[in-house]
Amino acid sequence: MSKGRQRPAGYGLIGCGGFGLFCLEAYGAMHSLNRVAVADADAARAKEAGERFSLEACSVDELLAREDVEIVHVATPPVTHRELAEKALRAGKHVLCEKPLATKVADARKMFAAARKAKRILAVNLIMRYNPLCEAVKAIVDRRLLGEPLHGFFENYAKDEPLPPDHWFWDREMSGGIFVEHGVHFFDLFAWWLGEGKVAAAQELERTGADLVDQVNCTALYGNVPVNFYHGFTQPARMDRQEMRLLFERGSITLEEWVPTRARVDALLDEKTLSELRKLAPGPEPEVVENYEGEARRCSGRHKQFEVDGRYRLVMESGSDKLELYGHVLRALMADQLAALDNPKHARRVDEASGLTSLEMAAEATRLAAG
Repeated sequence: MSKGRQRPAGYGLIGCGGFGLFCLEAYGAMHSLNRVAVADADAARAKEAGERFSLEACSVDELLAREDVEIVHVATPPVTHRELAEKALRAGKHVLCEKPLATKVADARKMFAAARKAKRILAVNLIMRYNPLCEAVKAIVDRRLLGEPLHGFFENYAKDEPLPPDHWFWDREMSGGIFVEHGVHFFDLFAWWLGEGKVAAAQELERTGADLVDQVNCTALYGNVPVNFYHGFTQPARMDRQEMRLLFERGSITLEEWVPTRARVDALLDEKTLSELRKLAPGPEPEVVENYEGEARRCSGRHKQFEVDGRYRLVMESGSDKLELYGHVLRALMADQLAALDNPKHARRVDEASGLTSLEMAAEATRLAAG
């Protein structure tokens, strides 16, 4: 429980789909949060969720009228986020909204203004910043342990088995499209690592014989670092896979899966830097690819001179499997928001600006892709 809080914060969930239920289960391990009630447009689904978790199932209006609900979690299709979030804010509730904040930037800005007027938190569930491996990558970037970052990419070869042709995901009016519905996670993560980003170019491809966009691609510039993003929802579930990589002056970092549990570093290092890297995250003994001595220690790249002791391959691990880690990052983001309820000066890792700026990038990529 956060310092200064005398009781757990009351939590109400709007949207009892698969992800909402996963969050309900994950939050059960938090002493600082008390799960109170659930609501859904489908009353039967809300009732089923309530019975499963021993919570009260009610209508949205009933949930928002409850004095024992302090923070409302909106886990519904993106097109509904603005209406539900603003309604919760008017009721005096803090809001955690599933990504994206909204399907349109103008709506997100109005939500932002409503939160300021209500003096309430409006956060987006952008969980990537709370992954220990992503934290380790940020430390590597900030401390320039591998030199300057030069290039990045994220490739998302995603499953579409759970997304039949009539699913709201494919309807841009409901989801905002792939960049908006899914890409915001990664626009935000690379902004955390590299600084403010701007989309330079984007493309989208329709599925042959179907009126739906299932592949998108864009290039963004984070300062002078180009990053390529590809999202394709085309794969059987058993072939769902993701990879992201950052290239530096003296090596690279590769992370696999969209909630990475392992990172691989391949780099030229001196012994001091090797020791610093090993402190950032647990992992097996590094592989020594080559040892260098004497004149062989001298290297040159980008017209810079430096000395190294070897080329090493390191594995960094989260210490959890994917589902455990997913639960951890959800709880860490929630705990970060709850800390601000107790201390308004608390600097949240994900705040209102995170949701807005990631959506602005996604919207610009969508605009450029549509031509």
